[in-house]
Amino acid sequence: MPRLSRRAALLLPLATPGLAAPALAQGAFPSRPLRMVIPFPPGGGSDVLGRLLAQRIGEALGQTVVPENRSGAGGNIGTDAVAKAAPDGYTLVTVFNTIVVNQFVFRTMPFDLKRDLAPVAKVALAPTVIAAGPKLRERTLAEVIATTRREPGKLNHGTPGLGTITHVSAELMDRMSGGRLTHVHYRGTGPAVTACVSGEVELVSAPLSAVEGLLQGGQLRALGNLAAQPSALLPNVPTVAEAGPLPGYAVDNWGAVLAPAGVPPAILARLEAACREAVASPAGRAALESRGIESSFATGAELAGIIRADERRWEPVVRAANIQLE
Repeated sequence: MPRLSRRAALLLPLATPGLAAPALAQGAFPSRPLRMVIPFPPGGGSDVLGRLLAQRIGEALGQTVVPENRSGAGGNIGTDAVAKAAPDGYTLVTVFNTIVVNQFVFRTMPFDLKRDLAPVAKVALAPTVIAAGPKLRERTLAEVIATTRREPGKLNHGTPGLGTITHVSAELMDRMSGGRLTHVHYRGTGPAVTACVSGEVELVSAPLSAVEGLLQGGQLRALGNLAAQPSALLPNVPTVAEAGPLPGYAVDNWGAVLAPAGVPPAILARLEAACREAVASPAGRAALESRGIESSFATGAELAGIIRADERRWEPVVRAANIQLE
């Protein structure tokens, strides 16, 4: 093979950009800070998860990830900002499964969940309970359901708002049990929980992170875990499917990371791997559990399937309950 002159050797990379550019592009991400949009106000479960993910994904990528709260419209405003961001992998959003329900609750949506956003990874489960306050005389969930069948509407159930995941989870319980609770809507989980503790309503559904201290202190009693499987964070609390009994009942309150549609596959794969490292390591699991959240990783492809399954579950529930927001 003839030897290249020094000048030819220097010019070779410029003459063959197709060979050099992919390697440079793959090695360059991320070359600057990323942004993690949290589409809810500070202080709630979404904020806790989003900030923890920003820190740990940043550590996995070797780059800063800046959390940014952009709340409003049940998470739609912040998520829409990400859907419309440049598809370069530098803008992400932390969502919970409320984002699936929103498609059926809101009359119009500013984005299409499957067309405008790319699933990066499922990262967590937020154990969620239906709990009794001091006003409730029934001792078990089975007794509660018996009352809702015998006297429909007698018992009041507090929710953090019309169309929220804990609202539709209780509507699903009504649908499956043949009973009926009266759903009282508050402006957030905190007010709904406070109303239950004070006796304004008999029942409330809320994430463990919002009620753990109250359960430990005896102000609330956990009647059932909404998820499909028992949780190590809720020892001795049966699932709603077991306690109802309502075979087949399952509401997995999952958290996930999404990106704008069109992010290059290599960058999506890098982000997915960073999410896995962030939550699946012993340190990641411990950090989540200390905040009342379980580590639960699934790939972007698996998350797409989870979203489709949730769509099939929630659309008929929302339509039957005639839940609609502007």
